[in-house]
Amino acid sequence: MFKKLLNLLWNRASLKTWQLELGAYLLKKGCGYELGQVVRHRKIGHDRYRVKIVTNLFFDFATNKVNHIKENRIISSKDIEAGR
Repeated sequence: MFKKLLNLLWNRASLKTWQLELGAYLLKKGCGYELGQVVRHRKIGHDRYRVKIVTNLFFDFATNKVNHIKENRIISSKDIEAGR
């Protein structure tokens, strides 16, 4: 983050750009989830799992909270070992 702010200073970025970059950084740090994180898993067969993966993070101004969208996927144990 320090390098990004230094680059904004060096290139004389506007105040709005500074605020957007700083806000995005703080939202990522304050959220309890990461993109691609497996939230819940359940074994449905010998070699398959049904998982919920975080696919989107956004700030909801109406409720003043960071929300996330989860997607259901079916993966095999080979995908888990490969880190997908």
